[in-house]
Formats: sequence, C-alpha cells, structure tokens
Amino acid sequence: MLNKDYRINKKKDYNNIYDKGKKIPGKYMVVFIAASQCEHSRFGIVASKKVGHAVERNLAKRRLRTVIYQNMGEIKDKVDVIVVARPAIKNAGWDQVNDDYRRIMRRAGLC
Repeated sequence: MLNKDYRINKKKDYNNIYDKGKKIPGKYMVVFIAASQCEHSRFGIVASKKVGHAVERNLAKRRLRTVIYQNMGEIKDKVDVIVVARPAIKNAGWDQVNDDYRRIMRRAGLC
C-alpha cells in the first residue's frame, strides 16, 4: 500500500500533471510524468469506465498500485506520476503489467 505522502490526491495536481507532464503510452497503461515539488515522488492511479465495471477497475488499480509499490525504489528523480489503466489491462497477467511499467519508466529515463 502506498503511504499517504506518496499519493496525488488533489484535482489541481492531476490537471497540472496532465497539462505540463510528459505522456508515455504503453500497452496496458499510459503514464504522465512531471517534476515534483515535494521531497519525494508521488503517484496517482486512474481507471476509467472504459476499463470495465467497478470490479474490473478496482482490480486494475490494485495491480497498478502493487507494481508501483514494488518498483518505487528504482525511480531516480523526484517526480509526480499518474498511471492511467487501459482496457487491455483486464486480460493481462501480473508479469505483463509489471514489464510494461518498467519499460515505460526506462523510456522516461527514470530507472
């Protein structure tokens, strides 16, 4: 579970990251990355209704939260990251989601 200090909660912060951040698409997710004003990285997770009904969205968010938590130590810079689940995540396995996240972070130059 992500500690409260490591979460993005305010709509203003989300909008700022969407507008000014770098967008990196993957197969199972789209990641928006912007420089952080905090002393550590913060994360936000989004799963729209395109992913599926509530059970599927919650499963996607749980998977993404776990992937982020397990790979948090590898991020070099202080950044704000929003991870948006794509509908393909419903049919993906744990390893596929983890590999996609790590690939995106390498492309962003954060790992």
